[in-house]
Amino acid sequence: MIRVLITGCSMHSYDLIRALKDNYDGDEIYVVGINCDDTALLRKGVDAGYVVPRITEESYIPTVIDICEKEKVDVILPFITAELPIMAENRELLESHGVKVSISSMESILASGNKVELAKHYPDLMPKQMVCKKPLDFFRFADEIGYPKKPMCCKLPNRCGGLGFCIIDEEKGRDLTIYNKFGMNRYITFDMLLELAKNCHEDIIMQEYEEGLDYSMCVLADHGRVLHALGFEGYLMAFGSAMFAGIKQNEQALAIAKQIVADTGLDGNVCFDFILKEDGSVKLLETNPRLSASLPFIAKAGLNLPYLRCRQLLGYDVENIHPEINYKLRMSKNYESEYFV
Repeated sequence: MIRVLITGCSMHSYDLIRALKDNYDGDEIYVVGINCDDTALLRKGVDAGYVVPRITEESYIPTVIDICEKEKVDVILPFITAELPIMAENRELLESHGVKVSISSMESILASGNKVELAKHYPDLMPKQMVCKKPLDFFRFADEIGYPKKPMCCKLPNRCGGLGFCIIDEEKGRDLTIYNKFGMNRYITFDMLLELAKNCHEDIIMQEYEEGLDYSMCVLADHGRVLHALGFEGYLMAFGSAMFAGIKQNEQALAIAKQIVADTGLDGNVCFDFILKEDGSVKLLETNPRLSASLPFIAKAGLNLPYLRCRQLLGYDVENIHPEINYKLRMSKNYESEYFV
């Protein structure tokens, strides 16, 4: 039996747990889920669940250690972007208690997971962007890219799941009928952006908006080497993940993923997000050095990356396996309502 703890365990973790339990080798997987929010903690599919302090509280890591010892956890799989530096900083402490942590080095996380640093190192691979700190910066960037003829978008540096992402469009930004529409991006006007920026206590990244399909390349890395990789096109997005998608390998995206993994020494599960253009070329948007909510789709296609990561951390050879991939697989994600007291 492999005993796995998943942090930030919510409804978005349910399919991940199913992928872990439905593995190649018939291994029994015991899953412990933790979340700081009692209302968000997943109660279906987990074998044990705990409400824990927020990651910003000093008691977070000691609480995780206590749970790991109580549940005899073998592997921790972090699921939240904001906690990656905390897990990297405390990896040796956690591993001194007999648990492996699926985390890359602090240096590789900061170099690849930070949207600002990533753009500094790979400007030719990404859309043009600028970190805006004052109103004049927004006007400068808009002029540089030729807004409104050329669309632009904004995002927050350290957020995941699409939080803080908006497309600036003068017409769609005033169309109330598409606000919060499922599968629809959030649009705002330039004036709205300036108002929102006044009350935002974080830097705002302005980026040239690229039209095209969302594309993701999911990899399992071993300290700078890509062991396994598979990609997919996202036809409908919500909650920052694909709701309708199809397996599709893209050689340019794979080459970029391999380059960044090698340059930064990334280790473990990593997801690279791109925009796929009509001509088949891609533009890199961001890198997530952690589990992705879309990994269960990759697993269903034949490449169970979360399970392989657990095996890798426990010392097994996971490079020399050759799973059969279903390149014709399509996915439609649905959520079930569950009522409980």
